[in-house]
Amino acid sequence: MTVVDVSQQTYPVTWNGQPRTLAVPRDRLAAEIAMHDFPALPDPAAAIIAALENPIGAAPLSEQLRPGMTVALLTGDRITDVMLGARDGVGLRLLDHLNRLGIRDEDVTLVHAGGSHYNPDWQARFGEVLSGRVRTMRHDAWDTANLRYLGVTRRGTPVWVNRVVMEADFILGVGEICPNAHGGWTGGGKMIVPGVAGMDTIEQNHAFLLAPLNVLGLADGNPLRLDMEEGARMAGLHMKVDVLVNSQAQVVDVYAGDFYREHRTALPMARRIWMTRMDPVDVVVVSPGERSDRYLSGSMFIRLESADLALKDDGIIIHALSAAGGWAPPEAVERQQAEPASTMQQSMEELAHTMVRRKGNLRNVSICYTAKQVLTKRRTILVCDGIGPTEAASYGFAGCTSDFDAALAQALAERGPGATVATLINHGIAWRMLPWREG
Repeated sequence: MTVVDVSQQTYPVTWNGQPRTLAVPRDRLAAEIAMHDFPALPDPAAAIIAALENPIGAAPLSEQLRPGMTVALLTGDRITDVMLGARDGVGLRLLDHLNRLGIRDEDVTLVHAGGSHYNPDWQARFGEVLSGRVRTMRHDAWDTANLRYLGVTRRGTPVWVNRVVMEADFILGVGEICPNAHGGWTGGGKMIVPGVAGMDTIEQNHAFLLAPLNVLGLADGNPLRLDMEEGARMAGLHMKVDVLVNSQAQVVDVYAGDFYREHRTALPMARRIWMTRMDPVDVVVVSPGERSDRYLSGSMFIRLESADLALKDDGIIIHALSAAGGWAPPEAVERQQAEPASTMQQSMEELAHTMVRRKGNLRNVSICYTAKQVLTKRRTILVCDGIGPTEAASYGFAGCTSDFDAALAQALAERGPGATVATLINHGIAWRMLPWREG
């Protein structure tokens, strides 16, 4: 007979490909920072088309398009790539709607707007049927010959945008809204900058991460996002569709229209999905989930910032993952999808120099910068198998152990009687969750 310890709240996690359980005392558990599910829409394609014909802050799509116009259809993340393509067939019905409005398939270019991301499977995401109807292409941020210069934003970012996109008569973007370190949230004008922008534009824009107002979950007042949105306005992003999804990647809501106005209209619902109301706690336990368990470099994106936002001024973070592969896979560093360990080992001052002097891939350097910012501010204990105490200390961790229970007991002892805990346990696409503190 199995005896269940009811005094412990348990969390199943994937640890180097194997199941493992993390346990937190129930009497200390104050909050579970989680993704909040809503029912899936019965017909996402119909909802998207209806949103396009009843847009926010713009004329209906049927009034903006005319027969013979060329259309650049932009999408750039895994969820909407697959939604348009292989999984839901939304893209085919959207093309059918464009056909009804006089837009021929041969006048549509489907663009994978991935910014500087390396997505070798982008064609597979679209699927053969959708790709067989229209021209498809992947934006290359490094291909300067195929960029058009549009001028400079008021914040000093020169804007280069994909030439094929700029030559289209109408630019329509389809994306998703969720929390993001670069601009607070995804969605809206991010489809242009960084989606189809040149690398120099992306790096200048992402340098705004040095500004203290670039806060995870903040849109208005966030200089990085506002700079992105000005670039999108310069490019003439005519209409944007943004979806909200549940933990099964099913569409639960749709917004369309002027990219700024639809984005801000969607944010209250996005916050209900991704944010958890809570008071600040003494300890936050973070586990990055199966997608980021094997390498430390990918596990810190957003997660440490989320934990930081949930803590009292002197709170402690426990970051638990196997890290069986160490810092990062060599091929990811070679493709510039992860920075070498030496970047994370720099001080805050050195990282600031690295960003200002544009050394490495600035997006990846910025992830190191924001993570090191939290590690410098917060006492953070790394629980893992693949990294030792000396290496962990070089990254900025205050301690390192393979024993989760011992790490949690130490943190609770340090914070004293009545210390409270919040958990941020990631699974599947549910890994961008944030605390939503009152006041």
